[in-house]
Amino acid sequence: METDNAELIPRRYQEEIFYRAQEANVIAALGTGSGKTFISALLIKWMASRDPSRGKAIIFLVPKVTLVEQQGNFIATQTPLRVLKLHGLLGIDMTDVVGWKKKFERHDIFVMTGKISSIGHQAR
Repeated sequence: METDNAELIPRRYQEEIFYRAQEANVIAALGTGSGKTFISALLIKWMASRDPSRGKAIIFLVPKVTLVEQQGNFIATQTPLRVLKLHGLLGIDMTDVVGWKKKFERHDIFVMTGKISSIGHQAR
């Protein structure tokens, strides 16, 4: 799958899933190491290149903190987009409107767990 210059080239089944996902919602039930994140990176690049996506953020949800780091790093290397990695261990204040506005201005992709708040929410 990799070439000498480290550019990833999709396998045939990855291309097939990518093309199908361009047309409709797809659930890709593939094994570990089969390239699901790579397919996601292809879709992210494709979505970001389309005019209707200009000025919108892409949210990439993962179930574990370790996957935030892993997937976030991979997406950052495979796309020209600005990636922000978020999870509950960071102690993010969900009530900080100014801080969130800055995050959305400075980033295109948010790779995150479902729960990212531990400040602000507890104070209520």
